[in-house]
Amino acid sequence: MSKIVVVGSTGQISIGKKWAGRQVMVTEVSSSKLSIEEGLFIPEHQKCFYTQEALSRLEEFHEWEKTHPPIASNIKQVFSELKKKKRSRDKSKNKV
Repeated sequence: MSKIVVVGSTGQISIGKKWAGRQVMVTEVSSSKLSIEEGLFIPEHQKCFYTQEALSRLEEFHEWEKTHPPIASNIKQVFSELKKKKRSRDKSKNKV
């Protein structure tokens, strides 16, 4: 299907609501031709998460997670221990 659209004064075009929210790649094929392709594009700074090594480490973690279920924490006890550690640090600072 072909569609004729007019490029506005800001350089923008509308390709229709069915494309809203999708990622598209616009390629300038030549000085008079553009190509628009839908796809999922990974930002350069996130490519490290999609390497084979990263994916295998994630799979290893999922395997570990199956045999190590989460353990409920006693929040009152955790905060109590943190307060004790803070007090002991404060006392050691005062001795200097």
